[in-house]
Amino acid sequence: MTFSHGNERWPVRVRSEHGEVLGAGMALDDRHVLTCAHVVSAGGETASPGTEPTWPVLVDLVGQAVSRTVPARVMPGCWWPPTDDGRGDITLLELAEPVPQGPFAPLRRMRRTWDRRVIMYGFPETLEHGVFVEARLTGRSGAGRERIQMVSATTGPQVSQGFSGAAVVDADTGHVVGMVVSTYQDGDRDVVGGAEPGSGLSWMIPVETILSRLSWIRDQVPGESSVDLSFRSVEDTPADPRVARQLVDFFGRELPGNVLVIVIDHRDSGVAAAVRQAAVLSSRELRPPTDPHQDVVAPPIGSIDLAVDAADRSTKDVSQRIADWAGAADAATTAPDSDRVIETAPRSIIINNIDEAAEPETLLTEVVLPLVDQAPTRDLRMLLTFRGESIRLRTTLLASRVAGLQTAEEAVRRASRRAMAVVADVPRLQPVATELRIQLTKLRAAAATTDGDTLAALLASTERATDRALRRAESVRREIVAREDLWSELRGRLGAYLAMAVQHGFSEDAVLGTSYRRAYELLMAAPCDLVVTEVAVRQYAEAVAQRVGGQPGGSGS
Repeated sequence: MTFSHGNERWPVRVRSEHGEVLGAGMALDDRHVLTCAHVVSAGGETASPGTEPTWPVLVDLVGQAVSRTVPARVMPGCWWPPTDDGRGDITLLELAEPVPQGPFAPLRRMRRTWDRRVIMYGFPETLEHGVFVEARLTGRSGAGRERIQMVSATTGPQVSQGFSGAAVVDADTGHVVGMVVSTYQDGDRDVVGGAEPGSGLSWMIPVETILSRLSWIRDQVPGESSVDLSFRSVEDTPADPRVARQLVDFFGRELPGNVLVIVIDHRDSGVAAAVRQAAVLSSRELRPPTDPHQDVVAPPIGSIDLAVDAADRSTKDVSQRIADWAGAADAATTAPDSDRVIETAPRSIIINNIDEAAEPETLLTEVVLPLVDQAPTRDLRMLLTFRGESIRLRTTLLASRVAGLQTAEEAVRRASRRAMAVVADVPRLQPVATELRIQLTKLRAAAATTDGDTLAALLASTERATDRALRRAESVRREIVAREDLWSELRGRLGAYLAMAVQHGFSEDAVLGTSYRRAYELLMAAPCDLVVTEVAVRQYAEAVAQRVGGQPGGSGS
């Protein structure tokens, strides 16, 4: 269902004391308006860029049935001007008198940031009453990944000067997921609030980043943070530097593998501290503002989508937590909890203390294993932690992954046989599932006789080997598919240029005919040498384009 826009009562327009339109904003309650710091800065001059403005601005309550204008000033302690590297640019205005009763801007934390349709309402200089612009989110960007890039159609209304501070509204739910901010550098000229006209580019500050500065309004934002409260506890024990670096590389996708299993001996250990540090410092909302030049051992901001502590929680609670994070509550669904977890799974997740869940075996079977099975094909990153060695649980997890590896290797074999009938140099995969299954059997047999430390080390080694094998199988499968796709694309391109040649009367052209036959024969040879064939198809395409472009009245394209 798409939300009906245009009747919101909380949008505002911000003007200088002299009436000049500075930008937009949104009412958070009856006394406070959220906007960009540079919007207020444009209304006066300070001794230095970081100095909190003292002058008033005018806030037009354009969303009300009868528009009113109320003076406002920056609320003390709520001033974060834009930094040189593009962070900050947030402020809160305090109105001189309360505004009429809400509803007020419905801020929500944003989960998925790719291809999400959003709507903004801003006030360009030539449109006194404002204009709506539709755009799509295209992913994280900027210093510290604090911002989200947006792209609107290059025809029709676009984000431009006068949109800064405007709410970015999810088109499907009506929730405010961010605030328009961008400063676009064009040579020596700054274009604030959008990019060069016609580019369709703009940027927003997501709600999570806003909450990192305005933590006191978190209670007004429904839903939970992406990091469970237990990760935020402050302990005296420093993070284990080796584990901290491993987590940075793992979630930064510098390490191969999709699943990382870590055993945490006790809550106050350096390993536990490293896991908590990674979860908190990767969060836009929870990571404290730091000097960009400070060396912080933490995964990139936004690289961990969700951190869940399973201790003492039921399987249903954990499943619901993942589904809620993904926004399942925004859309009606009749799918079982476990199915919703699979459909809406984050790209990176921590599930902490699995063996201390209320139902460890059920949690493993119904939530963890379905996600693990998807990890290679969806390139999920999963950190799974256990408070103890949990040999039995981890062996169950390993058995499922080895079975998945066997299925993956069989899929690669089928794809390889199919591809070898068409193209040459198909990559081969050395299967290891049988070897790992034998190793798993030995591990189970050794459980009764081998000491705990030795068994745990063997299990950890087999876990790592299985993950490497799953990644390798998926990588080979994708390479095979890519080679098949290239063959199909070359065949389509050759046919398209043949049709162009015929359409323009070159069906009897001897040179083109020779070039076409060579490319066609190379393409249809079994197996096809894609490197040589791609060159031949390109040469034919260029020859056709040259002939067509040289015709009287012909286009060169």
